This record gives sequence, C-alpha cells and structure tokens, in this order.
Amino acid sequence: MQTIAERCHKLKPRLYFPDLLTKQVFNYKQSHHLKNVLRLKVGEKIFLFDGAGHEVTATITVCDRKNVQFKLTEEVKAVDRENNNSALIAQGLCQSSRMDYVIQKSVELGAEVVAPIITERCQVQHSNNSYLEKKLERWKLIAEHASQQCGRNKLAKIKSPQRFDEFVKTIKQKNSLNLILNPTSKKRLVEIDLSSERTIVFLIGPEAGFSDSEELLAKKAGFQGVKLGKRILRTETVAVSLLSILNYVSDEF
Repeated sequence: MQTIAERCHKLKPRLYFPDLLTKQVFNYKQSHHLKNVLRLKVGEKIFLFDGAGHEVTATITVCDRKNVQFKLTEEVKAVDRENNNSALIAQGLCQSSRMDYVIQKSVELGAEVVAPIITERCQVQHSNNSYLEKKLERWKLIAEHASQQCGRNKLAKIKSPQRFDEFVKTIKQKNSLNLILNPTSKKRLVEIDLSSERTIVFLIGPEAGFSDSEELLAKKAGFQGVKLGKRILRTETVAVSLLSILNYVSDEF
C-alpha cells in the first residue's frame, strides 16, 4: 500500500503561467521552485494554467542551473471550475495575517472579486500608499497560490484598497444583491434568496465593525443588513462562512 507521501509525490505540480501559447521557459523564481524545492527532473509532467480559464499538461525538457523549460503535451483547453454564483467579498481592512487568510480562503471557495475596504475603525496603517501597494502585491500572490492549490483556472481579482464611501457609491450603480453583515440586524441570512443570478456583494467589517455612519451610508446605497446566527464571528471567519453557505445553496458542494 502506498503511503500518503508517495501518493502526494505522484501528484503533478500546478503552476500559474499566463503566456501558455507564446513562451515555454519559466522565470527565475518558478525555475528555482521547480528545480530546488520540488526537485523535478527532465521528463516529468506538470500542470499549467493561464489565469484566464485554460489549462494544459506539459513536460519538462530542460532543467539546469539557468532555467527550466517545458513543452506542451496536449492542446490548451478551457476548463471551467468557477462557481455558479458570482460573489464579491468586500472586506474591511484587518490585521495582516487575518487579511491574508481572508484572501486565501475566499479564492479557494470561489469568490470572483475580493475588495479590501478602508473603514473608520480599521486598525491597520492605510494612509501610506507605498504600504498599501506592497500589501496589494502580496495579496495578489496569495490569490495566485490559492488558485494553484485549489484548481481554479481563472484568477480572482484582488482590487486596490478603497475608502468605504467610494466603494458603496460604485456598487450602488450596479445590478447586484448587496448585503452588509451586522450582528444586530433583525434579518438572518437564511431569509435572503442567494440563488439569484446577480452578483452577490458581501460587505464585512474589520475587527471593530462598522461605524453607525457607515451602516447608514450603506443602507442609503441599497445594502441590506443581515446577520450570521446568534453569535458574533471573528472578521476572518465571516467570508469563509458566507462563501461556504453560498456554495451549498448553489449546489457546489
């Protein structure tokens, strides 16, 4: 009987490679990962996806100190592993590791867009543009790695951080089902029809929640207040719960 380690070793590595039809050489970072971390050799097979819905199997042809090259062993094909329902997770900026977790799990569970939101009560630095730019690059990399792991062929869009008022103003102009999470709301999520074909926007507060003025602004923009049960969840737990419920009601699970 094979051990778990032996079975895992036989799984083909899966990498994001946006130029499937034009290039067959990995960049330095990917080459290093394939050669020195995964210890792949010439002749071994890998999976590649382009982030736009396509995937293909390839074989390594060169694996030396300078680079790793490959050739396609089949035609590039479109494979759809996206959810039936489109979801946008609008997450109030939270502490670094929690935000990373929200990005990673939202991508794994099928969110189409994750939008970091700057709120009145967010407890992280947000006035420094260079800091936010570095964070955005990190979040995009986390989303890429999450897609590699879970089998999605389309990369989720990670938006640049927006101020709360700017975000709700933009969403107001779209034909979407807009929900703001509020533990004091009288309406429960189970009372909302999540089977709609419209994009569902989930607006989630940071650790300290939304201010009264933000909740009022969201209400004026057409957001419905809903709660998740009798307990108050940590901010990084909310997106996972919402997307899991959405996947269940739309027959993804």
